[in-house]
Amino acid sequence: MHRTGYGPRPFRVHAGHCPDGHGKEITRHEALRLLADGVEACPFCGPDRELRIDGAA
Repeated sequence: MHRTGYGPRPFRVHAGHCPDGHGKEITRHEALRLLADGVEACPFCGPDRELRIDGAA
């Protein structure tokens, strides 16, 4: 989680093209691990769909 001026905001995994992703770039392997560990995927860019993770909408 990281903090904003409006309080804590949950950490999310984003696809590289997402305008809402303002963090450190990670590898495909790291993204897969984070998503498998339960970190939320961005509902706008859908990195889980882009990475073709089973169960992704």
